[in-house]
Amino acid sequence: MFQVDEMVLYGTNGVCRVAAIEDRDCGGRMVTYYILKPFYRAGSTVFVPVENEKLTSRMRPVLTKDEIDSMIRTIPKEYSGWVEDEKMRKEKFKDIAGRADTFELIQLIKRLIEQKRSVIARGKKLHIGDERILQEAEKMICDEFSYVLGISKEEVPDYIKKVMREKAEV
Repeated sequence: MFQVDEMVLYGTNGVCRVAAIEDRDCGGRMVTYYILKPFYRAGSTVFVPVENEKLTSRMRPVLTKDEIDSMIRTIPKEYSGWVEDEKMRKEKFKDIAGRADTFELIQLIKRLIEQKRSVIARGKKLHIGDERILQEAEKMICDEFSYVLGISKEEVPDYIKKVMREKAEV
């Protein structure tokens, strides 16, 4: 169970503070909710029923700097997870984003960037659905890393590259 004032990552909502845990009337029965305040969306509130395992499984504590660095260092050079079928690919990426699995998101971003370079080299554009997924995945990673590392979102890609270069030098 999460505690009030704990910082969590909640799916595509990104970094949130658990502002309260409250009982609320829901159709005549009392339901306990996590009241989340997204860190990068002032004025927004997200209500997550504590007993709804499907929704609470999308919540996790934000990573630490050491966990982020370790994760970046373990990114494989090759990503073999590309799914050719567009519909299946969209569902797979939606699942990864929904679970906010940072390691899979980083791999996803890496693969989408590789795919984008490949299609641009052939004089084409990345499929619009893939472009949207790339933007959302980058936002999720940048939100969490920026918060944890105390850097701007714009500095996150350079930070990742720096840690990857350090890995290559070891």
